[in-house]
Amino acid sequence: MGIRERKKRDYEKRRILILDTARRLFHRKGFGGVTLDEIALEIEFSKGTIYSHFASKEEIFAQILLGHLNLLAGVLKEAASTSATREEGVQRALEAYLRFYDRHREYGQLLFFADTVNTRERIPAGLRKELDRKRIACLYELQRILRKKGRSGDPLTPNAATRLGLLLWGMINGILQLAESHQIERGEMDKLVTLGYDIVSNGWSGLPTTL
Repeated sequence: MGIRERKKRDYEKRRILILDTARRLFHRKGFGGVTLDEIALEIEFSKGTIYSHFASKEEIFAQILLGHLNLLAGVLKEAASTSATREEGVQRALEAYLRFYDRHREYGQLLFFADTVNTRERIPAGLRKELDRKRIACLYELQRILRKKGRSGDPLTPNAATRLGLLLWGMINGILQLAESHQIERGEMDKLVTLGYDIVSNGWSGLPTTL
């Protein structure tokens, strides 16, 4: 291995170590409770070494979020690819989303921190665009599911599938935000997600009068 390849490999190893360390600290202390000094101290790097890889704390956490969105797009794509009907696909996608959230609890906080004005302005423009593309990729997989035929055999129109996908994506992220802000317990998320989908897809008419 040449000198250039070794330097490239070492650079990438340091980058991964910084991201993994920041992820652990963030999970333990929250975004606002972690500083670059703490990240550097945890892995015994100088602060300058951190800056040679990332321009700010916001960029570090945006990169972590990007990795999570890549994983989420993958599980939603699997739900879309392995379901035969619209109803089955939506159920699999929503269950996959909730399992993903349980395995990556920092995802919810990162998702909303990345959208605050101050945080977003400190994320490099190219990285912001990549985050937006990955969110669109997740939304696309939901819409792909909704374009499947339902159990009755009738497919949704493309426009209806697009709008319903937007509603579902907004709904599940809104419920996630309620959980992250401790307005609801984790156990309520499953019930609200199911209820929300029933309302979006069937309206109020088929729901029991007592919820």
